[in-house]
Amino acid sequence: MNCKECQEQLVEYIDGTMDETARQDIEQHIADCDSCKQELANFKQIIAALASDNEAIQVPSDFMNNVRLAVTNTQTSRPKRYKRRATFGLVATLFLTLFVGTAVATNSFADFVDWLKDFSNKQDAQMQEFVQQGLAENVNVVAESNGVKVTITSVVADDLQTLIYYEVEALQQDTKYMINFTDGLQIANQAELWDDTDSPVTNSLLIYSESENVYKGRLGTAPISANEGTIHLKLSKLEQVMDAPVAGVEASPPIFMEGDWRFHIPVQKHPAIVYDLQVETEVDGNPVIFDKVTIAPTQTVLSYRYRNNNPDKKMDYLTIASLESKGKHVYPELLGMGGGGGSADGWHSSRATFESLYFDKPTEIRVHVGSAGFTVEESARFTIDIAQEQPQTFNYLGNTISIEQIEVGERTKIKMTEELASNRPYETLRYVFYDKDGRGSSSSSVDGYYIDNNGERHAVKDSFYRLQELQQPRIFSTEHQIELYRDDQPGDFIPTTLEIEGYTVTSFYDKVIDIPLDN
Repeated sequence: MNCKECQEQLVEYIDGTMDETARQDIEQHIADCDSCKQELANFKQIIAALASDNEAIQVPSDFMNNVRLAVTNTQTSRPKRYKRRATFGLVATLFLTLFVGTAVATNSFADFVDWLKDFSNKQDAQMQEFVQQGLAENVNVVAESNGVKVTITSVVADDLQTLIYYEVEALQQDTKYMINFTDGLQIANQAELWDDTDSPVTNSLLIYSESENVYKGRLGTAPISANEGTIHLKLSKLEQVMDAPVAGVEASPPIFMEGDWRFHIPVQKHPAIVYDLQVETEVDGNPVIFDKVTIAPTQTVLSYRYRNNNPDKKMDYLTIASLESKGKHVYPELLGMGGGGGSADGWHSSRATFESLYFDKPTEIRVHVGSAGFTVEESARFTIDIAQEQPQTFNYLGNTISIEQIEVGERTKIKMTEELASNRPYETLRYVFYDKDGRGSSSSSVDGYYIDNNGERHAVKDSFYRLQELQQPRIFSTEHQIELYRDDQPGDFIPTTLEIEGYTVTSFYDKVIDIPLDN
């Protein structure tokens, strides 16, 4: 095995998805190769840092809906049941959830580390531009405690958010520590700068560092209510960045370094430019209204809403591929405000967050519609007999669904597969398993394929680094590892019925809407 072969398989090695022979080959190579050993260590630290940040990082819901890696269905009231969240492996989930949005929309990268380096370089270049334009300050406020030095390097604030860049350096050991903003972080004068009583710190971001003992990151907060002020930031502990957990092994609890780091961070808020649009269009017969665009130094936010006009084919989301101004495209940001919600009049609101157009001073924008996801209600019920020899097969919309294995227990495990014919009319299923009492729950790990606009298949587990190379990829589920249980009483969960409620499909568009920006 050479270095290239080894490094190409590190994801599978970390994720625990390779066979025993391949694993031994990797470990033998790493034992004799300092370069690959270091590459593995770097990769594990990056993944561990992402895992630490995962819960609080805000991800645009439209992007995740677009790639269809995590499909969360809402609970309903008829017999109690729980819908499942689909996951595609530890590394794939972390990578896609946190970082692939920007990578897909911009350059092609051989691997994640290359992308993170590129992303970090762009962060540095952006901050330098902020400083040159007088919109940010290199504050370089330093505090040291218990052999760990924390430096607040720079800060920029506008009407949408405040970004605080920092470095943590372990002075006496080759390890890394990071700020855990949910544990050990306090803003002493929060009431002076923010109206909300909840913590204003809303997200955290990893920035690439080549040093063994230096962690670089960025904290994001809600916009300050005052035009200027000083943030009194106090840290009572730092979290050690650990190696990525091994697949199938419970992760160790976080390790903290206690200390006392205090900072007075000067900050000045810069106003955003808000354009009221009220531009109407339609997508697949559904009305869409672009309400406003907010152009701030740190980001551009497009607010829009849509309404479903087809009850049999419900639009779940609508994505914006890019904004264009003066021939320049900006793409959806890694950390977006995203989301939105419904209203009493049937409109669903959403926000798409992009790289900033602030310095471009646009007089008009071109909105490039990306894709829309739909849920189609097409129900079918199938009886499951656990005494019958497996597999049990069913036909749904001309496609074969097979129950390959059933292991009954308090947490019953089922392996279900789906045929992937070239003419399969759906992408992913919405389904529920019931027991004889009409109750149940399920959680599943789902595998499948991306199919691009040329009809070529790309295995999900092999392709998440190459998404940027695929044109209009749709994800088709093919294998489900399902776990069923009852939380209301002990005992085995014995499935008797599989109900398919419907399915999802994705449509892509070349639609462009020209919008003049008038003050």
